[in-house]
Amino acid sequence: METSVAHHYAFTSLIALKKLNTHTPSHCESIHLLHQRLGFGGHLSIKSSCHLSAGPACIACLLPKLVYARLVAVTHTARHERHSRTHTASTTRYRRKKEHRHKTTLPVSRVPVESCEQYTTCGQCLGSKDPHCGWCVLHNMCSRKDRCERADEPQRFASDPRQCVELSVHPKNISVTMSQVQLVLEVRNVPDLSAGVNCSFEGYVETDGRIQGSRIYCLSPSAHNVIPITRNKGDKRMVKLYLKSKETGKTFAGVDFVFYNCSVHSCLSCVNGSFPCHWCKYRHICTQNTNDCSFQEGRVNVSEDCPQILPSTQIYIPVGVTKPITLAARNLPQPQSGQKNYECVFHVQGEEHSVTALRFNSTSIQCQKTLYNYEGNDISDMPVDLSVVWNGNFVIDNPFNIQAHLYKCPALRDSCGMCLKADPRFECGWCVQEKKCSLRKECAPLESSWMHATTGNSRCAHPKITKLSPETGPRQGGTMLTITGENLGLQFKDIQMGVRIGKVACTPVEAEYISAEQIVCKLADATGYRVQEAHVEVCVRDCTHTDYKVVSTKAFTFVSPYFTRVQPSKGPLSGGTRITIEGSHLNAGSAVAVKIGLHPCRFERRSAREMVCVTPAGQSPGGTPVMVDINSAELRNPEVKFNYTDDPTIFKIEPDWSIASGGTMLTITGTNLATIKEPKMRAKYGKAQSVNNCTVLNNTVMMCLAPSLAFSEKGFPETGSNPDEIGFVMDDVRTTLVVNETFSFYPDPVIEPLSTTGLLELKPSSPLILKGKNLIPAAPGNSRLNYTVLIGDTPCVLTLSESQLLCEWPNLTGEHKVTVRVGGFEYSPGTLQMYSDSLLTLPAIIGIGGGGGLLLLVIIAVLIAYKRKSRDADRTLKRLQLQMDNLESRVALECKEGKPKLHSIQYNFIDLHRTSRLHQPNTRVVWSLVTKRKISNPCTVSCLVQSFLYLSVLWTFNALPCQNMTFDSISPLSPFLSLPLSYRTESVAEKMLTNWFTFLLYKFLKECAGEPLFMLYCAIKQQMEKGPIDSITGEARYSLSEDKLIRQQIDYKTLTLHCVNPENENAPEVTVKGLNCDTVTQVKEKLLDAVFKGSPYSQRPKAGDMDMEWRQGRMARIILQDEDVTTKIDNDWKRLNTLAHYQVTDGSVIALVPKQNSAYNISTSSTFTKSLNRYESMLRTASSPDSLRSRTPMITPDLESGTKLWHLVKNHDHSDQREGDRGSKMVSEIYLTRLLATKGTLQKFVDDLFETIFSTAHRGSALPLAIKYMFDFLDEQADKHCISDLDVRHTWKSNCLPLRFWVNVIKNPQFVFDIHKNSITDACLSVVAQTFMDSCSTSEHKLGKDSPSNKLLYAKDIPNYKNWVERYYSDISRMPVISDQDMSAYLAEQSRLHLSQFNSMSALHEIYSYIVKYKDEILTALERDEQSRRQRLRSKLEQVINTMVLAS
Repeated sequence: METSVAHHYAFTSLIALKKLNTHTPSHCESIHLLHQRLGFGGHLSIKSSCHLSAGPACIACLLPKLVYARLVAVTHTARHERHSRTHTASTTRYRRKKEHRHKTTLPVSRVPVESCEQYTTCGQCLGSKDPHCGWCVLHNMCSRKDRCERADEPQRFASDPRQCVELSVHPKNISVTMSQVQLVLEVRNVPDLSAGVNCSFEGYVETDGRIQGSRIYCLSPSAHNVIPITRNKGDKRMVKLYLKSKETGKTFAGVDFVFYNCSVHSCLSCVNGSFPCHWCKYRHICTQNTNDCSFQEGRVNVSEDCPQILPSTQIYIPVGVTKPITLAARNLPQPQSGQKNYECVFHVQGEEHSVTALRFNSTSIQCQKTLYNYEGNDISDMPVDLSVVWNGNFVIDNPFNIQAHLYKCPALRDSCGMCLKADPRFECGWCVQEKKCSLRKECAPLESSWMHATTGNSRCAHPKITKLSPETGPRQGGTMLTITGENLGLQFKDIQMGVRIGKVACTPVEAEYISAEQIVCKLADATGYRVQEAHVEVCVRDCTHTDYKVVSTKAFTFVSPYFTRVQPSKGPLSGGTRITIEGSHLNAGSAVAVKIGLHPCRFERRSAREMVCVTPAGQSPGGTPVMVDINSAELRNPEVKFNYTDDPTIFKIEPDWSIASGGTMLTITGTNLATIKEPKMRAKYGKAQSVNNCTVLNNTVMMCLAPSLAFSEKGFPETGSNPDEIGFVMDDVRTTLVVNETFSFYPDPVIEPLSTTGLLELKPSSPLILKGKNLIPAAPGNSRLNYTVLIGDTPCVLTLSESQLLCEWPNLTGEHKVTVRVGGFEYSPGTLQMYSDSLLTLPAIIGIGGGGGLLLLVIIAVLIAYKRKSRDADRTLKRLQLQMDNLESRVALECKEGKPKLHSIQYNFIDLHRTSRLHQPNTRVVWSLVTKRKISNPCTVSCLVQSFLYLSVLWTFNALPCQNMTFDSISPLSPFLSLPLSYRTESVAEKMLTNWFTFLLYKFLKECAGEPLFMLYCAIKQQMEKGPIDSITGEARYSLSEDKLIRQQIDYKTLTLHCVNPENENAPEVTVKGLNCDTVTQVKEKLLDAVFKGSPYSQRPKAGDMDMEWRQGRMARIILQDEDVTTKIDNDWKRLNTLAHYQVTDGSVIALVPKQNSAYNISTSSTFTKSLNRYESMLRTASSPDSLRSRTPMITPDLESGTKLWHLVKNHDHSDQREGDRGSKMVSEIYLTRLLATKGTLQKFVDDLFETIFSTAHRGSALPLAIKYMFDFLDEQADKHCISDLDVRHTWKSNCLPLRFWVNVIKNPQFVFDIHKNSITDACLSVVAQTFMDSCSTSEHKLGKDSPSNKLLYAKDIPNYKNWVERYYSDISRMPVISDQDMSAYLAEQSRLHLSQFNSMSALHEIYSYIVKYKDEILTALERDEQSRRQRLRSKLEQVINTMVLAS
């Protein structure tokens, strides 16, 4: 390519130099110009022995050196440009090759520089001014002279446009009926034609040409040969008449020739045409031959003599009325003997209707009386084409297109006004008596009962207003009100003074008035009119008679529109931003104008609350006022401004390439990008141009999908090509439409078909290989295409190379379509047929099947026998397990009462409030108290000490025995035995550590972790309430806990209830979703949740304090209760009432009213309350913090009524299922899918909570210092005691923070939020808490068939969570160490923030009671401690005790 370019320069220069040598010898200036053209600047540096003044000889001397020097320069430049576009890997190789070429002599090859063949005519060839090209006449081609035969003979080779062959013919046209007419062709600038020529009529026919001098004589085709030339070509056919050389066989000259056809014309077009045609009136034909039509046969040569219909009055024919039609005419021929008379032909709705006509004379004809009609009452009048025909098919010319108008008076004229405004020529009038539009003869004989518009004084009674537009307008007036209706006057003067809106005048506009149908009036100023709504009043001529007056049923509303803000509030200085102006009554009035500053904002649409327009260009950056005018109302708001910003700019596009189909993701960097709401990227290449969407990330970065140029006609080379234009559509910003970025498009990948048939069969173990090219574009940089290969709808794992895609397809069988996607490119190479290998033959399969069937029969027989024998044993086992359940419940209750309550930390801290500031206490006294392990209530003591010490959180941490005492016991122990550190909670010290974390993590819990925890609680509650929940057992259809899962099939239906707001019955009703199987109490809870949504649980009414009232109509109201006289009792079981029991229907209205404390309510609710309380108390004892699997107790009969309550599941059903749990895992496996479905719904919320807890970047907040400080402290102690086992350190940290603090928070969200946690929610949170605990453990959990379902649920997720925990601990360890000074300052700040939140004196008084209780142990501890002895703390404490005893 480089050599060709160089050679082109060289030989072009040679030719120019040759011309220079010929025309301007010895001129140095010309040599200098040639020197500049070759690119050597202004100095000629080639040395030669001859001088410029030597003329042609010198030029010949300089020529080789001059051309060779330019050739080398051009070659070097071309190769340098190509080198810049090649791949980086070939840089070194190319540099060596280039240096080698510069060192050697380059060969010069001669290549053609002309392309004469591209010119097809003599004018194009010689008009190109190419000195190498000329026109070879008899060969009819453009070529070099040396390639044209006998070019030196005269006029065989033309080099000047004036030498082109010129041809003319006479006559220029002939009739299609003329045969073998001699044509004379005049020809100029032709060579010797002695070899002979032919005349060719565009390839149809050739005839011999006879040459005489400069003329050539040819015969036209015969009439037989003319037919295929002119068939179906109308009145003329133009062809090319060519001269064809017999010497070369080529056509070398051509001229236009016309065959015309007279027979297709009517009389007027025949005589007025451009060809010599004549009309024969009596034969009704047009002919070229005058002999065919003599004067006696009525030859016509001028249009005035043609038979034709002339215009007269308009023809109006009422439907159903017999009426003749008289037409004016000229030159109507008298039918001769044997010819048919005249007819009138009407073309009505696609059908022809012939009517006999009578010719009075040559100037008049009448269509006889007949009845006319057309289909449809929605057409008031119909123009009908009319033709006059004689002798069957001789049509008289109708040059003025005269039509008849058929009309129906009642059609579309239902009102008086519409009837009277019709064209008076229709002769329609309003028949008052019959109230319809009709002809006069169709109405009653009374003259006064028929009105017509021509009477002049007619007016229609009973006007009507059907529509007002607009229906609102500003009080300042100016609104153009459009009133649409019926009988609104016949003339403008009828209503000119008769329109008003209330007391406000409205002036009609005559130009907009439509008779009887529409009035447009301009509303006057109504600022002094206090009424907001007014009715429109229209009077026809006067308002004294009520028959001519109408008042609109719908009122017109006067409003005061205003706007409050504009969105978006900023945009580019070039304008084009689509903004929304928000406010009220913005759709009022009839016209609106918006301005941004002094320039109009192009209005698009508006509604009552918003108005949309496109901003104009701004003058300068900054705020510009927004002004809205609605008719005469000028709306202004100085607080609302539109901020113009500098136009966005584009800096960089990464990557700077894409494929032809686009769709690849690009990163765009620039400035002020966020000012554009909907940017788009655009590209243009040839005729193809497209845009694609962009997403703005911030003010400097946005992501765009590359536009597609796949349909460009130019195509893309494999090395890539730059588009004609690349840019961005950003509102009206012009500077970004085309950006000066180097961006390339590469061709789309080409994927070969799977097979010739499109179907490929593969075995499961065989990978799918897709071959192709352009899979990896030769683009610079590290960006690569992201391929996706789908087998059906399933993606496969890909391995990409330059020529193939290796797809490891999923384990599928059957026939699936293969689809390849990359960016915007998508292609299907075919279909994949996947099948499995079968190692067994048909006889083997039959044998195995028969043996298996026999074995199955034996097994069934054994099972039946075993079932009979084990039935008695099952009954005994069930009875024993029931007794064990009751025993376990009682034992659990006793154990529970002996332990501190799990949530005592929260309750104790809520009760303590400090009222005064105390001095910093002595550490040793507290030490002696908190290190005692056998205190009856360590949780309460720790809370009291913490409340008292919260004066200084730093002192609290220094006072914690875990700083010294906890690790003092580690030294003699092995690392394995040190694992339980900070895990047990018998002592006050461990409790104080938990409280310490509670104080310092309060801010983190409030700002970060609180939101995902609350979202998890809400998600669990909502998911549980989607299905039935047993109000007695607490079991639910949807649950994470298998123990809280309803096993029976419960039929239920979702109901939509409309709840009346209990605080304001006039407020809109609240829509609540409930189930027809819900008890009344459950429905009340859902209603309260919906009505008091967002209110704290403690501040809203309780379900027990409210009654639920079912309202049916205005008076019928029914109180619904869980138990009443309608409650169903079956044996000793009483079922709670549900919505289905009361037959509450969908869409019912429900109200919550205060509890009616009647004797009936108290007595009926007592049984349920006592039974439910008893069950819940037993349920609470059934689960402990150490075990998340609960037991379901037996519901004992009520002592008063002797009945047992049930809701959805009876207790004996419940017991049977529990027996199934212990006897077999079949039940668990059956319901595991429902557990998994619930888990899948809640998965995102669990992940969000765990990710927030185990992340050092908490939604923009820093890691709490207390966590970092404590973890560093634990690592320091491990180093101090030479514990290098990472599992031990991991366990310390897990026991210290996640298991001590976070598990309690997850399990008990009511500690953090003011909410109510029911038993089913508690069970689900317990599963989540157990998963949290497993995630913090270092041991591997081996799961088996007997593993609990809650561990099976999150078995696949726990390894991922463990990685989060390990990463969390690792990230904390890599964070900078917190100094003691920084920690002290942090703790001091925390103390200051909570100075007034604790009652330290009350806490100190409670601590004193514990000191008195354990006086002896504390005094002994102080006596043993050396530091305490030096400070005489024992005697001081005894003095304090004695003083307090005397004071009391």
